[in-house]
Amino acid sequence: MKHKVRLIICILLLWQLLAWGIHNNVILPFPSETIVTMGKMLGDLNFYQTLLITLSHVLIVVLISVVLAFVLAYIGYCYKVVDEYVSPILSILQAIPNISFVILVLLWASSLQTVYIVLFLVVFPLLYHNFISGFKNIDHDLRDVILLYEPSFMDKMLKVYLPLIQPSVLSGLKSSLSLGVKVTVMAEILAGLPYGVGRAINFARIQFDMVSVFAWTIWLVIMIMFIDFLLEKFIQIE
Repeated sequence: MKHKVRLIICILLLWQLLAWGIHNNVILPFPSETIVTMGKMLGDLNFYQTLLITLSHVLIVVLISVVLAFVLAYIGYCYKVVDEYVSPILSILQAIPNISFVILVLLWASSLQTVYIVLFLVVFPLLYHNFISGFKNIDHDLRDVILLYEPSFMDKMLKVYLPLIQPSVLSGLKSSLSLGVKVTVMAEILAGLPYGVGRAINFARIQFDMVSVFAWTIWLVIMIMFIDFLLEKFIQIE
């Protein structure tokens, strides 16, 4: 904890020195002004609504992706030929720049649909690779025991396989939620969504209000760190 506090202090000092040297708020605002703006945001109801809108986009897509990735990973685990075709395709999707997804999808989808589709295309491959890796790491002896007792499909999924690959599931969730926030904001900006954090950042940029841009960016970092903290606590409890 002490190291983190020292690191934050060092970053703030470096930021202050750079701001003094540049002395131009349009290029780099002062930390004090940014912190004051962040404080003012806390008293604005629109701030919470904006954050919740962006977070809702992430949660909806991640939850859908978790279910679909789990099912597909299980099928790929049972039938190796499925994974042999699916994994290379998803690896290719992961190699495509996110901005290319936005530009291509915008040609035939609305702004909101673009955000959802792009986020799915980014998050789903990540989750699938985590889940299929978890399935493949299941001990062979445990597989024989599962076959011996022949549990029902739902019991097999929820009470057997899900606990066995829990570390992979939680790791995938942590990565997908953190990445999802960043991708969603980028997609909101490029797709021109009329609400959400992306819209707020883009509006501030147009107004040359770099203080607000920095404030929103820091709040996003805090939100991602908070999500990681909650998941870490959940992992420790488990």
